[in-house]
Amino acid sequence: MRYTFSKDEKLTKKEHFDALFAGSKGVKAFPFSLRYIEIEEGSRGNVQRQVAVVVPKRGLKLAVDRNRVKRQMRELYRLHKDKIYQSGVMEAWSIRYLGNRLNDYAFLEQGYLKLIEAYNEQRKKELEQGDS
Repeated sequence: MRYTFSKDEKLTKKEHFDALFAGSKGVKAFPFSLRYIEIEEGSRGNVQRQVAVVVPKRGLKLAVDRNRVKRQMRELYRLHKDKIYQSGVMEAWSIRYLGNRLNDYAFLEQGYLKLIEAYNEQRKKELEQGDS
């Protein structure tokens, strides 16, 4: 697996954004929340999921702080995407930062790994229930 965050992996379709915030499943592990939906296979190469990184202005007022956290979140996704459960279907993700201040990278990484662990457990349960 290549540890990249390519253009094909970025969530850009407005329909997918709307669907994510209308009716999606999610997990939380401070300081992140993850919302996801299954989407149809598109012409986006062979990527498993498309990801949007969200840092609300309500939490961090300064744009430089929001941009820094977004950059760190993209880096966390890029480095740890091999730990994410491969469900075999195309997914759209929205990873949202819940904190209201800057945190060091180690703290963010710890929270992100908890988030991935919670997602993996939930996704495996969903797929087992769908099979039975």
